[in-house]
Amino acid sequence: MSQVVLITGANRGIGKGFVTYYLARPNTTVIAAVRDVLSEQAKQLHTLSRGNGSRLIIVFLDANSATSAAQAAAEIQIKHRIDHIDVVIANAGVCNSWGPVLEVDESDMYSHFEVNTMGPLRLFQPMAPLLQKARIPKFVYISTQLASIGGIGQTPTLTVAYGISKAAGNYLVRKIHAENEHLIALLFDPGLVQTDMGDRAAEFLGLDAAPVTVKEAVCGIAEQIDTAEKSTTSGEFFSYNGERVAW
Repeated sequence: MSQVVLITGANRGIGKGFVTYYLARPNTTVIAAVRDVLSEQAKQLHTLSRGNGSRLIIVFLDANSATSAAQAAAEIQIKHRIDHIDVVIANAGVCNSWGPVLEVDESDMYSHFEVNTMGPLRLFQPMAPLLQKARIPKFVYISTQLASIGGIGQTPTLTVAYGISKAAGNYLVRKIHAENEHLIALLFDPGLVQTDMGDRAAEFLGLDAAPVTVKEAVCGIAEQIDTAEKSTTSGEFFSYNGERVAW
């Protein structure tokens, strides 16, 4: 049976890295969920190398929408005849508010929760029936070290809305782990990655560039997804390099 992997935020950065990685594997169906299926970034996904027997499906999914994930789930089943999903990677995220607690705007808090917390919830609920039909279903949340409450103070970043909304996302995925006996729920910090978001953070920290390549982050996480088990790694918070991250 072909492995089926769904990735949100798939048109660029880490999301595109996951599409590239899984599509290169044999007998893999990659569902790339993007906000604009007609964009040049989305069209370029069709040029990626494919393993023997692998195929790419591109669907519309907007993490800001309360209904698009359910619509995507219906399209996947009806139009593309997908009857199960093995791995869902909730990668779509936003970080565009910078400043200390005293300066954070309430509207920025809401917009970050909309994507970083509600987005994964809206994704999991309609995809759960498809995951339940997989032999070893896995739901993966791309989090961040900045969501670590125990790590506050270790990194001088001013990403209040981002960190809080991702910490709430961590709770959600931990709860998914606890409530679903046969589903593996995983949380990963990809590190400071060479993406638009990562490079902005690196500039703030006075670095010339983010230290982790997209390939390093994706390969490190994908290898852990492959070997993840319910009794050992499910519901736990890990870095792309396999190190545990403090809650």
